[in-house]
Amino acid sequence: MCMMTRNEIEQLFRSNYHAMLTLANRLTHNGEVARDIVHDQFATLLMDCPSTVSTGYLLRGVRFACLNHIRNLSIRNRLNALYALDLDEIEDEEWPDEEEIALLNSIVDEKLSEQGRRVIKLRFNERLSYREIANKLAISEQAVHKNLRHSLNVLRKNFNENER
Repeated sequence: MCMMTRNEIEQLFRSNYHAMLTLANRLTHNGEVARDIVHDQFATLLMDCPSTVSTGYLLRGVRFACLNHIRNLSIRNRLNALYALDLDEIEDEEWPDEEEIALLNSIVDEKLSEQGRRVIKLRFNERLSYREIANKLAISEQAVHKNLRHSLNVLRKNFNENER
């Protein structure tokens, strides 16, 4: 028997949908996928019928679903997200272009700090988690996040400048 009523779940939806959708959009960078993830969270609530649900519980569920979605993306989509390329502008038979990959590698080698290079390579070449990178480099997970965010911004900026 369900502990929460349908009205309570609808109220949760109305009061938390925007925050959940914002989080999903920030993590997936895809509005359609973000909406699907948020709606799936509420569909799961209707089926599982927990006794109580908090905003934190809902946001953690969205975060977990987004991370699962990202983990399941193909390598092509991961690189696309990493380097902020538009798939519509790339012909399948031309992608990945060796020249562009060489440019990205040269930007990594020339424009990033030693720490930034190590974090980028561990994250995307070896596919290590933030925790694994932090342990390997003896830094905090927050430092991994900051190094990764900064390095990706440098890569995007320099890659886009070289595209012009």
